[in-house]
Amino acid sequence: MAKFNSLVPGTEIENAAEDFRAALKVEQYRVGKAAVYLPAGFKWNYIPLSGVRSADGSHRNITAGHCVTVTERKPAVELVTDAERFTLSLDKAESVQAILDAIER
Repeated sequence: MAKFNSLVPGTEIENAAEDFRAALKVEQYRVGKAAVYLPAGFKWNYIPLSGVRSADGSHRNITAGHCVTVTERKPAVELVTDAERFTLSLDKAESVQAILDAIER
């Protein structure tokens, strides 16, 4: 059985395993009714939705190359809690809206 660890100190959810099983899969993340789950090796970290103050679509820039640099914009979702900000890095632009929709329901 997978282990679940809250990333927001002092905010835990009941029965994370059950919420995880029913969660929507969006790329490598899972969005349940009570939390957003982030993979961490053989366990899962989670951000309780009760601790999320705001969720917004964002992007990150990836720069590569030495002689000729290339910058690529990749989609992301930024979750803000009282403890800190979390950025969910994504590959597909449509995944941003899927995560935001799942958080709102």
